Amino acid sequence: MKPSWSLTILALALVAGSAGAGELPREEQYKLRGEYLSWRPTLSSQVGATIAGITGSLVDLQDDLGVVDERTYQLRGSLQFAPGHKLRFSYTPVDYAGDVRVGRIVRVLGQDFDLSTRIVSSLKGKLYFGAYELDIVKTRAGYLGLLLGAQYFDGEATFAAPQFNLRGAVSPTTPIPVVGATARGYVGKMSFEGEFSGLSIGDRGHGYDLNLGARFHLTERLAASGGYRLVKAQGRKDTDFLSLRMGGFTFGLELSL
Repeated sequence: MKPSWSLTILALALVAGSAGAGELPREEQYKLRGEYLSWRPTLSSQVGATIAGITGSLVDLQDDLGVVDERTYQLRGSLQFAPGHKLRFSYTPVDYAGDVRVGRIVRVLGQDFDLSTRIVSSLKGKLYFGAYELDIVKTRAGYLGLLLGAQYFDGEATFAAPQFNLRGAVSPTTPIPVVGATARGYVGKMSFEGEFSGLSIGDRGHGYDLNLGARFHLTERLAASGGYRLVKAQGRKDTDFLSLRMGGFTFGLELSL
């Protein structure tokens, strides 16, 4: 299901329950909310670099350099300083590594490497998201809000050819402003959430973040969650290029105070 359809369905459900407009569910009457999500994403990443004035190949970290998928996590926080006015933040660490003999001729580290050359690589960093959320619909059934913020990947991809004593790194990342929408609807002890944010800044890069989830509310303050997250961050600086795409299921706990 497309993100726009997911949010549209939630929005219609919230409008249908607008008889109690302005009065949020008790679960949404909090000041501070935190959530831990275990995330098992599938990585798709490409890197291109210029080293010593020589433009390299566009290298796929999985197919060319043997980087394997790793489990990670996401920390999400929300400060609600007035009903429907929130400051949002999330943090996700990224840590991947590969060690392989290349299966095609690639140009990295300023020179061409033929078949069977050993390349050791890594992709490490931190993915940040921060935004202001304004809930334009607030009812007993849930809320629908707008997001304005930024996404930033602080990291780098590194390459090394041990037998030639060569090493290089690429980190052409930049903050990307984002706009988006978020909605959550409540049905009994269950709630369902959809959120999408993203924007492009032309050739310099673009990014987006999609979150879909369901929560079972053990109490008004504690909930167990399951869902899906898809995120992309892409940046370019001069001739250096880095594209990161991660998607997979999430499982976690949410605490509201």
